[in-house]
Amino acid sequence: MILEMTNICKDYPMGKTVTPVLKNVCLQVEQGAYVAIMGHSGSGKTTLMNLIGCLDVPTSGEYLLSGESVVGCSDNHLADIRNKKL
Repeated sequence: MILEMTNICKDYPMGKTVTPVLKNVCLQVEQGAYVAIMGHSGSGKTTLMNLIGCLDVPTSGEYLLSGESVVGCSDNHLADIRNKKL
């Protein structure tokens, strides 16, 4: 498995309100597979792509890229992952 996301959630705080964008997303992608992410406007496609590309971090859940957890990594480590694996 090249990419595995389990129960990924992403929330954005807006003042006193928290807006959930992704709720318990699970995704598995085998190496060499082609994937299309489709959905209505505002459904969280860009947010999901930013998480997959290590440009943002999930609020909760587990994300493994080539077997390595990217949740909780520093910005510098995420930059190394983008440079070497994506």
